[in-house]
Amino acid sequence: MMNKFYLLVAVLSLASCQKKLEEKSDAKLKADSVSTDIRATKIPTKSLSESDLAEKWLIENVEENFKTTDGLIDQICTKSYAEYKSDAIGIDYDGGLTPKAFEKKWKGKFDLKYAGTGTGFLISGQDWVKITVVKCELSPIKLKEGYLFETTIEDIGATTKTIYKRDIKVVPSKNSFLIADVLEY
Repeated sequence: MMNKFYLLVAVLSLASCQKKLEEKSDAKLKADSVSTDIRATKIPTKSLSESDLAEKWLIENVEENFKTTDGLIDQICTKSYAEYKSDAIGIDYDGGLTPKAFEKKWKGKFDLKYAGTGTGFLISGQDWVKITVVKCELSPIKLKEGYLFETTIEDIGATTKTIYKRDIKVVPSKNSFLIADVLEY
């Protein structure tokens, strides 16, 4: 009777072990098929570099700036550049700087030759219709901080099309970017 008992325990143990092996095998097959399915359906995504993100940000914010009546210069530019451009716009206007005072204040901080004095932010036209960025390419010029983009901004008017070429310096700021300088040609 004892032999039958040991035989029964041995058979049950083997059956139990066999079942565990089958469960492991099934689990491995399921895991393999899941990982195969994931690989098969996984869409290859290229994570954007910081310069790609800066370019995307620049295009969106330049175009958005001209959709509002007040503009976004204080929100999309560094404080220093916004003040510089405001001074450049206001040269010789009431309350504005004289050209000499402007030069004294900003020489060495910005390239005054490309300030766009007496003209608006990013474009020289005042009565724009539809502003779009038609070109925005990372410049081969490497900066100590930020990125320089060779940019072409287009104003498609009712009867005219005006093109503005600008080199725009963008710097990282918190979780976003800011315009730090615009060279207006």
